[in-house]
Amino acid sequence: MFFKIGKILKPHGLKGNLKIYFFDEERKEKVPDFFYIDSEKYYVETFGKIGKNVIIKFKGINSRSEAEKFFNRYLELTEKDLLKLKKNQYHSHTIVGSKIISSDNVEIGKVLNIIFIKTGDVLEVEIKGKKETLLFKKDFFSIIDPEKKILKLKYKEDFYAF
Repeated sequence: MFFKIGKILKPHGLKGNLKIYFFDEERKEKVPDFFYIDSEKYYVETFGKIGKNVIIKFKGINSRSEAEKFFNRYLELTEKDLLKLKKNQYHSHTIVGSKIISSDNVEIGKVLNIIFIKTGDVLEVEIKGKKETLLFKKDFFSIIDPEKKILKLKYKEDFYAF
């Protein structure tokens, strides 16, 4: 099983470099030797940082036209290749399927998916039988427990505009 950890934004320069956005800030400091793109393994030749993004050159991609084929695709890793976590950290994919509990302890829905965007992650949720989206901000939850598969809302439901 593969997990999305970044997105290829666009080619950078003429020699096959790609501008990458990583979903996890720590990944910028710990770029592995390879990534999977559409289930195919690509080895990192070089990398560097530009602002909030990383520039990666993969072995075998040597021109801008070759790099353009990777536009808008995702960088993926297997679970064993994901970053090792510190205490109170979790990989976002582990909250998919979690129950959403209201601030007064009533189960009101569940997490269906996570949508990764530059401005922050968004949860696709089912609340009271309807699909909704919810900005995934730690401040919105009093409990985030991926092991027990529980997300408890911090505020009253009308705050979230369900």
